[in-house]
Amino acid sequence: MFDIVNFEKFSDGRGDLIPLELGDNFLKTSIPFEVKRFYFIAFPNDSVDIKRGNHAHHNLQQLIICASGSFTLDLEDFIGNKESLFLDKNTKGVHIKKGLIWRQLKNFSPNCVVLVFANQHFDEKDYIRSYQKFKELSYLQMKAKKLS
Repeated sequence: MFDIVNFEKFSDGRGDLIPLELGDNFLKTSIPFEVKRFYFIAFPNDSVDIKRGNHAHHNLQQLIICASGSFTLDLEDFIGNKESLFLDKNTKGVHIKKGLIWRQLKNFSPNCVVLVFANQHFDEKDYIRSYQKFKELSYLQMKAKKLS
């Protein structure tokens, strides 16, 4: 469903530098796929009602990093396995692999900044925005696996 990815950190008293190399020319890239899209989410408040994500993808992979502050990432795979991860270190990221994985980001600290790297450009057709539809597709995928 996911992997934890660790990043190098260089500190010399002026702050932390955490490099993320991109592209095929970097043999030691810490990102496990070719990045085609990058965005960040910033939250100016800590309202308990704020939730992001609430969707799954058919094919998209993502690497999610908490650059500042903290938040909770809830994941559910098509079998029904659930994980709740507390992200508060900018030297760790969560690699959400390809496949039906429902995701929700919540419990943001006031200074939270979330970085997201994706292996595909935005494509609305890749999104599953209904939890009921996700569960229906999950059931069909489990049934297909049992038959094979």
